[in-house]
Amino acid sequence: MQPFSREEHKRILHPLIAQLEKLYTPGKTIIVGIQGGQGTGKTTFTKVLQKELELKGYHVTSFSLDDFYLPLSKREALQKRYSQNPFYQIPRGLPGTHRLSLLKTVLYELRQGRRTEIPLFDKSIANGRGDVSPLKAAVHQRQDFILFEGWCVGIPFVTPLALARVCSKHTISLKDIDPKLEYSRQVLRFVRKYRPLWKFVDYSIMLRPRHPSLHLKWRMQQERELKQARGEGMSEKEVERFVNLFLPFTYLCYEKIKPDATIMIDKEHTFTKVVWKK
Repeated sequence: MQPFSREEHKRILHPLIAQLEKLYTPGKTIIVGIQGGQGTGKTTFTKVLQKELELKGYHVTSFSLDDFYLPLSKREALQKRYSQNPFYQIPRGLPGTHRLSLLKTVLYELRQGRRTEIPLFDKSIANGRGDVSPLKAAVHQRQDFILFEGWCVGIPFVTPLALARVCSKHTISLKDIDPKLEYSRQVLRFVRKYRPLWKFVDYSIMLRPRHPSLHLKWRMQQERELKQARGEGMSEKEVERFVNLFLPFTYLCYEKIKPDATIMIDKEHTFTKVVWKK
């Protein structure tokens, strides 16, 4: 994703920051959830938003749901446990592959303004399978804003049939992956366990592309950049499989979450407009 243009700052960031400033109260920490599918630019957007808020004098910390992935050994055990379920045969990502107890503790401590440490995850380790980094990010004081980004931040629990209807609406081939919806049912059982986390989110932002195919295009570009930078990463076939397994649940988020602000993205990866919650 390219740096924000002056027009994107004016059209997207400035009104968004104005909305966030309305929530600000001294001595209180506002947690902002940022959701968007593969390749939408959540990390870049979050960094730009953080910088803009810091320029206004706010204390801001940002982190990703990805940093709370289980260690590689535990994700490999999950793969073995659900060896027939394609959603758990990819390296990471689906509900069930995160350290939820730790994430809940960190969100609570940040909300209370306590000193805490945020884990880091290195996606380049083990040929792109990734593992927990020995490094951590320390937060020493109360923050005014916490920017919490991730592809499934806010994901709701629904029935497998409701998920199938969402996929049908957006021409996503869930039945090719999961003909009897039994594998999706297992993912949705894990989704239930995430629901208490979303209660910490005070304001939600969604990054949404115009078409499902854009997720693959953008994720391929990200992986190429990762390989150039670190020398390791997934192959194109692995990336395609990775993205296709995310799409059913990504579009579940798009359809069922009711964000405070939805930022629409065109095929050129330009943030075109904000749709505000009514």
